[in-house]
Amino acid sequence: MAEQSFQALEQAGWVAKAGEYDELFATITDQAIDPILGSFGAIDSKRVLDVACGTGHIAGVAAERGALSEGIDFASTMVAKAKGRYPKVSFREGDAEQLPYDDSSCDAVACGFGLLHMANPERVIKEAWRVLRSGGRYTFTVWCSPDQGGEFFNLVMGAVQMHGTLDVPLPPAPPVFRFADPGECTKVLMSAGFVDPKVLVLPLTWRAARPEDVLNIIYKGAVRTSMLLEAQTVQAREAIHQAILKGSEAFRKGNAIEFGFPASMATAAKG
Repeated sequence: MAEQSFQALEQAGWVAKAGEYDELFATITDQAIDPILGSFGAIDSKRVLDVACGTGHIAGVAAERGALSEGIDFASTMVAKAKGRYPKVSFREGDAEQLPYDDSSCDAVACGFGLLHMANPERVIKEAWRVLRSGGRYTFTVWCSPDQGGEFFNLVMGAVQMHGTLDVPLPPAPPVFRFADPGECTKVLMSAGFVDPKVLVLPLTWRAARPEDVLNIIYKGAVRTSMLLEAQTVQAREAIHQAILKGSEAFRKGNAIEFGFPASMATAAKG
């Protein structure tokens, strides 16, 4: 894996995992759709672009609310799933760092958890600024870090640190929790030309029926975390699995296991 670029591994991973995304991580990420679209104000008849659209839920819900929405993603299988689910919405395969849209052509741009998968997030943010009309808004979400209440990541990363290593042969990548820092969000947004940045935390949650579902969401619904575990030795990986399974029981509430999965939402305007 170290011989490939971070971007290539991310793209290949999401191409492979599109089939089960909706049943796994989308049950969490969909909770952010209302706050994201709400940050844009009235969207009826407005052009809304969903960058890193995945299976298309932000664009699809925006269209249901009257927006002229469309989506773009670098994973062909995600785009195919989006087209199948929302046939009246336009989706295309493309690069978030080089958006195939004219300058000042969109009223709002969303990026739901996509910056985590980009090799050059500054370029992605600058591209959003370019395609927005003056006064348009850009909103993105990312996961909060373990020390910000991210219980799932706290469990998984703790198991890796105790039984494995973070020093694995993976290609260089941006820090996964970089934009969980409100100050970093504000700085990068303003550097790209945005004004009036605001950052807030969304209290998302995930409910699982069994501890084994935690391993399923890692390997079938995520890319970066699964790469980290796959790069461990066989013995270390098995110990990590057991620690995750055992640790998940601490989050049991009745018949389900419930994790706090908070997200940071940053929004800003093009002046």
